[in-house]
Amino acid sequence: MRQIAADVLRAEHFYVGTQLKLVWGRAEQEETTWEVFQGRLLDPAHTRERRVFETWDVYQTESEGRSAEPLLSLKWDAAARRFYIVRGIDSYVWEGYDSGGGVILSRERRKWVRELVGAVALEDYSDAGELRDELICLLFHAVVGTSRLPLTSVEAPLPAFSFGQLLYCHGIGEADASPVRSYKSLAQATARPGLNRLERIKLLEAFLHAVPFADVGAASRLFAPLTTSKDLTALLRGLFNAASLSPYTGLGEKTVVFLDAQEGDGFLPAAEAADFLSWLLRQIGRHLTAYDLVVFHHRGANYPDALVLDAALKAYFNRIERRPDLFLDDMRDNEEARNVKRLRRRALRQGWLIRRRYEEWPVPDLPTSPGENNRVLPSSHARVPEEQILQPSRRTRRLYAGDPLASHLGPRGAEALRQSATDLCHSEELRELGTALFLDRPFGAGKAATEPDGTLLLASEAFSRSVAEQRLRDLAREPNLFTDLERDKCLSRLTEGPEARGLPLDAVGGDARPGTVSLTDARRAAPDYVLLRTTPGSVRALLRQYDFTQLAEQMDLDWLFKGDRVLLARGAAGQGLVAYDDGLRPRLELLPQTASGYTRRAGQEYPTEGLLVKRVGEQ
Repeated sequence: MRQIAADVLRAEHFYVGTQLKLVWGRAEQEETTWEVFQGRLLDPAHTRERRVFETWDVYQTESEGRSAEPLLSLKWDAAARRFYIVRGIDSYVWEGYDSGGGVILSRERRKWVRELVGAVALEDYSDAGELRDELICLLFHAVVGTSRLPLTSVEAPLPAFSFGQLLYCHGIGEADASPVRSYKSLAQATARPGLNRLERIKLLEAFLHAVPFADVGAASRLFAPLTTSKDLTALLRGLFNAASLSPYTGLGEKTVVFLDAQEGDGFLPAAEAADFLSWLLRQIGRHLTAYDLVVFHHRGANYPDALVLDAALKAYFNRIERRPDLFLDDMRDNEEARNVKRLRRRALRQGWLIRRRYEEWPVPDLPTSPGENNRVLPSSHARVPEEQILQPSRRTRRLYAGDPLASHLGPRGAEALRQSATDLCHSEELRELGTALFLDRPFGAGKAATEPDGTLLLASEAFSRSVAEQRLRDLAREPNLFTDLERDKCLSRLTEGPEARGLPLDAVGGDARPGTVSLTDARRAAPDYVLLRTTPGSVRALLRQYDFTQLAEQMDLDWLFKGDRVLLARGAAGQGLVAYDDGLRPRLELLPQTASGYTRRAGQEYPTEGLLVKRVGEQ
């Protein structure tokens, strides 16, 4: 056990930037306060319990010495036969103190806070290799965050990762060597055999965080001999699907420069670069349609998505001017080419609508949230006054101030936008005006309030007629996009056409636990949302995590395995997840069995006893 612990925490598994200094240590006996409650490690001030560990630690060092708590710590509890992975974060906290005369007041101070990332019980493993792999996985997630939806602190990455100063990825360095120090090594490591897809994605993200802005173009050439263009754009998509954009460090702007350099060097075809930006604009558009910057996101306090949208949209404009043939219709185009161009123009239209929606919205000096604002960040990210987060009236910055979108639109871009308005004669383009992407964790029902939740995260498409109508009216106010007749025809098709075929929100249950996501969040966005389908990627994730093979021997599951319009939504009553086929017929009910708690393996959390499956309908 000691050999495994020492190996997984060796220096060569780390990338460490020039601004970060680390020191490794080990304690054969460390007695410390220790109590875990509802998945969280309690602060020493809140418990009297103590525990003795053997520890392997990584400390951050500064001029005044090493940090009060390890940045990363692997603790072995011999009595319980259990490993714990803990991380430390330099934070601002509030504490009580005796001001005299029996009066207790509170004050803010700076303090290293411990967070429990995960625990590994030896009794759950019969193979030392599996145990070693799980420790590696937990250390990886201790740095990059335990979830792609960081609602609690432990689910968010360490600040050192977000600022390009730290990454843990087993095997990225040479054996018995010092930590990796250059972003060139991060790029080269993405081609190492044996890495899983998420590790490669985080290596690319760490590279973009670490490389100075002025060097992004030249450094992008490092990837040309290591991967294919299609693999690279797939990694970029995975990056933005899994990245925590806050604190915002210019990831959108760096990605644009990275793409430009890849295209300019002839490695990335112009069409593939355009399609990646098209995907990114449509993805952000659906996200901000679902989770409105004002209703959610602390009333606009945390706005990194809006900054990425701005960078991607301006880059899109430039590509339209350089390569209008990729965006504008041509009479020689066949049907497939016309559909591809229409999809690219859809991204332009949706990005334009969202960008215009938030112009001049009051925002804090930097995008942040109450939780993130309690972390100690580098001097480049000054702490935002709390009143700017809580009170929009106290904000002095305006989003996109002095930078009107129309000033970036060239003549070919204006024509592409005009054609995107004409595209609304297609029903799928009208529907996209009101389409949003909502998230849900249906299997976390056994979790306590605010307990970190790493269970399966599903994404589902939904449509709101009222949102689509409002977007159409917004477009109509833009000069030279619509004639009055064209606008009225589109509105008529929206308001008088048949109801969108989807599951109403009244048929969907939600999660009453605070700090969680569910499909019923759609009610806050617009009450007329109907659910269309769960994304195919989410359905595949369900099928990967749970083995439906035996069930398929008893009943027809082709609609689940092969269908691309499956909807997974919680039932209105109870904690079950109902699976609907493409006719919105309820076919299965999946009930998480949470009496024995949850198990976490390879970054995934699931009910230890699995799912109880009920058949609720069959053709």
